[in-house]
Amino acid sequence: MQARWLESLNTLLYRLRHLWAVGSFSLGLASYFLVERKPWLAAVLTAVLVGTWLVLLTENFWLRRFRGGAMEPLAQGALKLMLQGVHQEAFFFSLPFVILQWSGGAEYFLFTGLVIAGALVSIIDPLYFRLAGHRALYFGFHAWALFVALLVLLPLIFKWPTNYALDGAAVLTALFALPSFWRVGGPRPAYRWALLVVFSGAIATVPFWGAALVPPLTLSLEERAMAASINRASREPLVTGRRFAASELDDGLYAYTAIRAPLGLGQPVSHYWYHDGELVDRIGLHLTGGRREGYRTWSHKAHLPAPAAGDWRVEVRTDKNQIIGVLRFTITP
Repeated sequence: MQARWLESLNTLLYRLRHLWAVGSFSLGLASYFLVERKPWLAAVLTAVLVGTWLVLLTENFWLRRFRGGAMEPLAQGALKLMLQGVHQEAFFFSLPFVILQWSGGAEYFLFTGLVIAGALVSIIDPLYFRLAGHRALYFGFHAWALFVALLVLLPLIFKWPTNYALDGAAVLTALFALPSFWRVGGPRPAYRWALLVVFSGAIATVPFWGAALVPPLTLSLEERAMAASINRASREPLVTGRRFAASELDDGLYAYTAIRAPLGLGQPVSHYWYHDGELVDRIGLHLTGGRREGYRTWSHKAHLPAPAAGDWRVEVRTDKNQIIGVLRFTITP
């Protein structure tokens, strides 16, 4: 009687697997919209992601307990659905941050593409379960989901600046990935153990060699403008545009930005001024998070180089050289 009931439940879970994907997709997007109003959701998601590493590491132990019994098919199916749901939640929670922050430059093509690919694989069952059949790739997929989610969750929960969040996400992912990959494939020659250590080391050192390829996901430009003057009382730009005559810029130009960041987060950023592709100035600023419309700040380039005519851009970057956004304009003779 119990075996028949468990078999029916396992069959029902299999038939509803597509609804599970829809539910996880919806939950991921809902988490994005709710997380600022309900900060505890970020903590819950972090706990779930870390907890799934423990599930993966102890997978053989749990399945061994049910092996040969009526619960074995149900345990295997439930484990797969749970892990798939966690991956969907992680990617679709992070995806809006990736898309909204993306500056449109080539720097983030690879990162954005990999996040979108991970999200698609997590909801396409044939691809996902084929991936799950290759243990090394599966652990790597889980490590990627954890890394992307931590880039968002660490600033939201602990109010870490994005510079520290990148460091923390890389180190935590490497620490969890190393014992996970050690489990793949059983005994191995010494050189393969060395490769696994190198792989985890590469993850941990991402902030040193790949920071410029990773966007600061919890920072975004809500408003940007080039202006000939600023109303300092209302913190609003005046006489804005994308094309200016050099004769009209005796007082220089202002790069105005409203940067959105999580409540309680504060960190330095910089405006990098480029003239015809050459860096001519870097002006440091400090932002404070919490304002939905973005923290309004600006840099003033009082003395433009002569001749000032040409194509200009101002890049808004973090201390780790991550681009938050770009302002482009032209000065005519």
